[in-house]
Amino acid sequence: MLESSLNFKLLEMCSKCGACYNICPSALNLPGYDPRAVIADILEGNYEKWLTHKSIWQCLECHYCLEICYQHYGFESAMTAMRTVATKKGIYPPQVKRGWDMFAKTSRLGEPALPARKKFGLPEPKASGADEFKRLMAILKESREKASSGEEK
Repeated sequence: MLESSLNFKLLEMCSKCGACYNICPSALNLPGYDPRAVIADILEGNYEKWLTHKSIWQCLECHYCLEICYQHYGFESAMTAMRTVATKKGIYPPQVKRGWDMFAKTSRLGEPALPARKKFGLPEPKASGADEFKRLMAILKESREKASSGEEK
C-alpha cells in the first residue's frame, strides 16, 4: 500500500540526509518524535508497528522539511502516507474521527464564532456547502455499492 504513495528512491536519499530533522518543530519540541525511525522501518518493510503509534500523527505538515530538502521530498511525505494507511485500516486518534464527522456535517472543520467575527468587523461566513457535500457523498456511496455488487456504473 505504501509503495503506491511513496517514492522509495527519494525516501532512501531522505533517510541518508536528515537535514530537515534539525528544523522540524515536532522533532525539536516533542520528546521521542523521530520521523527518521519511521522512515528506516518503512524502507525495511517494518512499518506496521507505526500505524498505532502517535508519531505518525505528530507531523504538523508545516512543510519545513520540504522547504529545506534538496529533492523537495521531506519526511512529511512519509508521515502523510502512514496516516493514510492507518486511516484506511480504521486506526486513527479520536480527534480525526471528530474532525471528519464535523466536516461531513458542515463541510467545515469547525464552525466560525459569529460574535467574534462581528467584533472584529469580519463579514458573515459564506454558506458551508454541507448540502452539496452530502449529495456528493451519497453519489459516491451509491457508486461504491454498485461497484462492489458487480453492477455496471
